[in-house]
Amino acid sequence: MKWITLALVIGLMPSASVAQNGRGGLSGTVTSPDGPLARATVQAKHVATGAVFTAISASAGRFDFRDLPAGAYEVSVPGTGISTVRFVQQNVMVETGKSATLHIVVQKANQGVLGDDNAYLAIRNKYANVRGPAPRMPDGRPDLTGMWNASVDPNPTPAALLPWAENVWKQRNANAQRDHPDALCLPGDPTPTIPLLHKFVHTKGLLVQLFEQEPHYRQIFLDGRAHPVDVDPTWMGHSVGKWEKDMLVIDTTGFNDKSWLIFATGLPHTEKLHMVERYRRPDLGHLVVDLTLDDPGAFTRPVERHMTWELAPGEEILESICNENNKFPEYAGLK
Repeated sequence: MKWITLALVIGLMPSASVAQNGRGGLSGTVTSPDGPLARATVQAKHVATGAVFTAISASAGRFDFRDLPAGAYEVSVPGTGISTVRFVQQNVMVETGKSATLHIVVQKANQGVLGDDNAYLAIRNKYANVRGPAPRMPDGRPDLTGMWNASVDPNPTPAALLPWAENVWKQRNANAQRDHPDALCLPGDPTPTIPLLHKFVHTKGLLVQLFEQEPHYRQIFLDGRAHPVDVDPTWMGHSVGKWEKDMLVIDTTGFNDKSWLIFATGLPHTEKLHMVERYRRPDLGHLVVDLTLDDPGAFTRPVERHMTWELAPGEEILESICNENNKFPEYAGLK
């Protein structure tokens, strides 16, 4: 995995467009070896208050924070696609009535692999102009149907693990996650944190989620039923959903303890795992996904992730048969 590098040039100049009351600006460009990088996320965290401001680069790679409180900032470019590496620049100063300039050069990571950064950004840019109101079901609820380009949480909070789980997690990462269930053609992560394409088919009584990795589907019952009293533990668990105004809240229990949680993290868990997802479709092109994982057998506090997915209406799920593609069993600890 290649690290993101940054060429930083800060120039201070007066700007009539910048507010003068203890506020300033920060602008610049994001480029890659291929040229200007559109739709890249740039974050500016105010060190004193912890407030985070976000800008998305335009087609020419330019980003612009026009009205920031003066002070020191931590500026970051979160990972995109399946990349978990991000660059962080400390102590970028924004002065009252002045505009700082920041030129960011990003070297793409994960090239040439399934779901790589190039493919992720290409899809994101292709559908950048999807606009319109969120579609509605006959009962007036938001219709979640669509092909979604999933994303990772740009600011993930580290999990707080019990000692046994901490040891297992460290062993997995020390071993480069070579024993991951995915490598054994088993179902992998049941959480919505894998940044690949997800297809939702939404009916009044059922939401079906389709994806290319095992087991390829998941169903969420929306017909008012409860979880089984004596559920048989499974890889994906048993999911039921209910509406809280325009938010669909999905509750999942009945997991076995075999899966590894959170994309590229490999968190262990027990059969006490309880997953709650909250889905909101504020407009046609976006799906806000908030995740909470609670497991008193493995975590000292719940794990949270917050993502915003984007609609990719011209894409499609492809057939993916793990046993046909698993050509290198030595990497899965099978040798």
